[in-house]
Amino acid sequence: MRFSLSRWLRPEMSECTVCGRMADARSNAVPVPVRHPAAREILQQLCMGCRSSIPWIGAPVCRYCGRPEFCPDCPRRQDKQMAFCRCAVRYDDRMRDMLALYKYRGSERLEPVLAAMLAAAFERVCSELGGRDAAHIFQAVTAVPLAEERLDDRGFNQAERMAVSLSQWYGVAYLPLLQRVRHTEKQSLKTRRSRIVDMKGNFVADRDVMGRIPFAGVSRFRILLIDDIYTTGSTVNECARALKDALAEAGVASEPEVYGALWARS
Repeated sequence: MRFSLSRWLRPEMSECTVCGRMADARSNAVPVPVRHPAAREILQQLCMGCRSSIPWIGAPVCRYCGRPEFCPDCPRRQDKQMAFCRCAVRYDDRMRDMLALYKYRGSERLEPVLAAMLAAAFERVCSELGGRDAAHIFQAVTAVPLAEERLDDRGFNQAERMAVSLSQWYGVAYLPLLQRVRHTEKQSLKTRRSRIVDMKGNFVADRDVMGRIPFAGVSRFRILLIDDIYTTGSTVNECARALKDALAEAGVASEPEVYGALWARS
């Protein structure tokens, strides 16, 4: 009743999507590093506390993975399949809890918030490629696929849902271009070396879906790959390998480029 009365007395107030507290115009004092109006509107509906606690990543230090501080991993990575990746936020405790609520506890109200946050990484990739019109930069957006077992348990693929939102906002076709070959145990429990070995050869491109990509008149072929968390980069690296190999074999793009936009950098 208290919330209803607050809305009646101050109609400019709204309920924060994340915490449920009331948000008002003061929240707009906290900047949002996203240009797209739909994504900005979603983030502007958060209360001041939730908006100010988002650990946005500004200019990355590592130009390959987007890490906001010195990266010991990328200089020694010899097999780089991605062009580069950019991440929206740091994967701190608050972001970990938010993602867990969405992925494991069915808090679907958080889905548009996560997608709107990811838009910051998407726009940074576009900006670094020299433009804001994503529809003229990328031929397709795709997502890291889940194993069938995990998809059956959870009921959805969080990376795919975020990718679809970005596709709709920015006018780039979403295509499920990848398939996972085998189920793997949770990567968060493994060492960096184990993750790299575990992901080797774990993805293949769906050639039937790939045939729906508009190849005609494309001089520089680019695909944007979406995932939720970047840890070692082994997952997106193997996805990029599968996409590039399939495109090269099909003869449609001799030097395809795969870029990554990820929600969080651990």
